[in-house]
Amino acid sequence: MANKMIEVNTRMGEGWKISAQIREHLLVIDQPTAGNEGANPLETFIFSLAGCISTIAKMVAREQKIDLQQFDISMKAQLNTAGLQGKPSDDPVGFKVIDIIAVMDATVDDIQLNQEQKSAFLDTVCHRCPVHDNLLKPTLVTHSVV
Repeated sequence: MANKMIEVNTRMGEGWKISAQIREHLLVIDQPTAGNEGANPLETFIFSLAGCISTIAKMVAREQKIDLQQFDISMKAQLNTAGLQGKPSDDPVGFKVIDIIAVMDATVDDIQLNQEQKSAFLDTVCHRCPVHDNLLKPTLVTHSVV
């Protein structure tokens, strides 16, 4: 299968506002202490993880003939902000831990999935989620200035 290329181009706006036109969607990232016109980058990152997991859950449910009536994700991500503020820290600059909790209501042939089946389903989903995978395995990221 061919590789898919995803492109995002951002533009710096007033204050802390960053915007991107992605297909027909305008996405805005901002800071609560500034214009507060959107979620901040860290919140957007965690939302991307939750959104990807939820999307993959629908795919896996369809493939496994699971009737997925509810699949809500609750996320908590812990971060020491010292590094991003340029202060010394032994902690990573990124998140130290991300907790994912899925609230799930699902059946197969009108029989409710038990806790073990739900856990196996979530494991499958997380292993197929590209955003989740990028957090677990190093991805080559390059940067340059033009």
